[in-house]
This record gives sequence, C-alpha cells and structure tokens, in this order.
Amino acid sequence: MKQCVQIHRPPQRGDFGRKCIGAARGGLLALVCMFAALPSGFTIAAEYHVGPHDRLRIKVSEWRPTTRELFEWSTLSGEFTVSPAGMLSLPVIGAFSVETMTMADIAATISDRLKVAAGLVSAPATAVEMAQYRPIYVVGAVERPGEYAYRPAMTALHAVSIAGGYQRAEMALGRFERETIVAEGEIRVQQSQLVSLLLRRDRLQAEARQADDIRFASEIERYSGDGAADAMREERALFTSRRKAIVSRIELLRESRRMLDEELKTLGAKEITQKRQQDLIQRELDNINSLIRRGLTVNPRQLAVEQNLAQSESQALDLILATARTKQEISRLEASILEVSNEREIDIARELRETQLSLKQTVDRINSLRALIYESSAVAPALQTEQERALARMRFSILRQDGEAVQEIQIEESSTIQPGDVVKIERAGLRSIAARPPTSASPGIQN
Repeated sequence: MKQCVQIHRPPQRGDFGRKCIGAARGGLLALVCMFAALPSGFTIAAEYHVGPHDRLRIKVSEWRPTTRELFEWSTLSGEFTVSPAGMLSLPVIGAFSVETMTMADIAATISDRLKVAAGLVSAPATAVEMAQYRPIYVVGAVERPGEYAYRPAMTALHAVSIAGGYQRAEMALGRFERETIVAEGEIRVQQSQLVSLLLRRDRLQAEARQADDIRFASEIERYSGDGAADAMREERALFTSRRKAIVSRIELLRESRRMLDEELKTLGAKEITQKRQQDLIQRELDNINSLIRRGLTVNPRQLAVEQNLAQSESQALDLILATARTKQEISRLEASILEVSNEREIDIARELRETQLSLKQTVDRINSLRALIYESSAVAPALQTEQERALARMRFSILRQDGEAVQEIQIEESSTIQPGDVVKIERAGLRSIAARPPTSASPGIQN
C-alpha cells in the first residue's frame, strides 16, 4: 500500500520560479491552475495524522557533492511500526513520539535529528510513506463483523462491502446463535489476554513501588478459570528474578565501593607512616648538617641522607596521587549506582504505560463483543418479523478515539472513515426492538 509519500528536502532558491517558467513555456499553466482549484478533500491523505500500530516505510538519502553520489542511509531505510504508545524507534536517532504528526512532520523530524546526530552540514532527504494503516472494525448488521485492513478514501459503504454486505433478509435465529458462539469464543481469548495484562500491570506497579511482593488486583479472582493461578506464579517468579538481578547489580557496585573505601584507609595509613619516616630522615639530615658545620663528619654522608629524603618525598607524592585516583573511582561508582536505579525506573514507567494502553484496548474489545452478543440475542426474536421492513433503512455510525474518550458519530454510507474507527451498521428501528444493553463492568485501569 503506497500512499501519502512525503519527502523532506531543504528548499532550493529559485525552485518555484524555474517551475513556473517551465510550466508556462510548456503550455501547462491551465493544468496547474486546475490542480490548485481542487477541493480541500483531495488533500486529506496528505494531512493524515499517524497513530499507534501504523506501519511506515522510510527511506533516507543524502547527495554527496564530493563523490557526486547519492548515499542511502540503509540503517534508517525500511519499514517501521509505531508502538502502542505512539513512539517511532529508529537506529542512530533513537525514539521519538509521532502521535498526531503527519508524514511530512515525521520526515522533517528524521532529517533534523539525523543532521544533529551524525554532525552533517545539511539535513538529508527523507521520504516517508504509509506501508500499512491501523485496521478498522466493522460491527452490526453485516455478514462478517470483525477487523479489516484500512485503505485510503474508504467510506462506510466500502466497510460494509468488505464485511460481506448487509445481513441477508432470510436470516434466522440460527444465524444469531452462531454469531453468539463465535463472539463468546473471542471473548474468552480476549479475557485470557486481559488476565495476562492485569497481572503484568500489577507486577510493574509493585516494581515501581520497590515492594517486596506483588499485590494482585481483586478483579483477577473473576478469571480463575482462565489460567490466572499459573500466570500469577509466573509473574511472581519474573518479579523475583528481576528484583534479584537489579539488587545483585547494585550490590556488586556497592561491594566495589567498600573495597575502594578500604583501599583509601590503607593509603591514609601509608601516608602517616611515610610522613613519620620523612620526619626521621629530615631529623637525621639536620644532625649531619650540624656535624659538618663543626667538622665532625664528611659530605658523602650528607648526600646519602638527602637522597633518602628525596626518595621519601617522591613516595609521598605517589601516595597522594593514588588517594586522589581512589576517590575519583569512588565517585564514579556512586554515579553508576544512581544511573542503574534511574534506568530501571525509566524502563518500568515505559513498560507500564504500554501495558495500560494494551489493557484499555482489550477491555474495549471485550465490551464491544459483549454488546454484539447482547444485540444478537435481544434482537433475534423480534427481527424475524421486522427484518423485511427494516432492510432498506440502515443507520451508520462510527466509534472514534478522541484522546482518552471515545466519540460516537452518526454518518452516511458515503462518509469517509479513518484508520482505527469502529464502524457500526444498524437497521433502522433496531433500537425500538431491543433496549440498550447494560454497561459491562470493566476492570479498573489505574495509571
């Protein structure tokens, strides 16, 4: 899928003028004006804002005048997936948030960050295109509700067509029963995923608190039949091993610090001994100088003692230098201990955020399936008599994520939809046949 190609290249002076002159000479001025008059809807693809689970195709190249060759940054070229947290992680330049950015913004950011990271004189050219959009979900009165790949300029009617079209008028109670069985099976799969995410969230929260054990949430008891007990044991084992690993790493650094402290004490004792020896040599030298002045001894004895004094002073300087190096190593170990703790906190915070996002998506998916089951079971008896009359009257709406909230928007069958939308197709009069299903109890998602 090749859509929305964006190439970031620093503008060259005179480009626009040369293009206009070339267009006029070729008789293409009218064609340029026609494209300029296209409706704003024509540029929707270029203004698409990237979101989690989108897959981007990136190519970075640089023209090198010295060799007159086009150099391609192969490590930055390829397909990359946006994480659930909205982050794009690339070699050389690292990870950065791309949520709500257009592909032109992403291309410009990559070029600018690479220019800084590689120390380039000018920013390289970056091309970003969409390799695969995040999927859409189609539910309601269609033959095959579920998850489908998104294509640019897709409308609600396109979504109905890829989902098998509208439900057939000859649909009977057996069809609803089959759909209910399929949805219940999917709910069991999603509930297993939900248990795994809840346990992982509790483990990460315990690691963030630096607790000695994990306090699992009470709502997990409702899923005792989904392998929760085994998953708890696995999470506790992982919690213990990760805790031991970080404690062992810090303890190793602290043990090195203790050894350096002992070495520092030894060097201090040596300095005292060296100072005492130096005082004795100085005293002996003073006595010799006194004897020489009285003519009671000769100069060779004085020279030997002065040599001993110079050697002692040199050893004292070596001890001072060794003490300074030991103190510097102690400071480095203290910084390493702090760095290890900070890195672990950052990793836990990142993993916890990703887990929270996945947990919310799983809960939303389960609630959507439960709503589908409720509608199937509640509507089936009355729909047997109403389906012919309601066949020609369909109601379209989409559920769209808007920050932390989900909006339901009424649309027409020709309305365009966006990646990640949940498209609902209902027969007119369906709400009068069955009451709105009760809100499903969702497990608490804590930040």
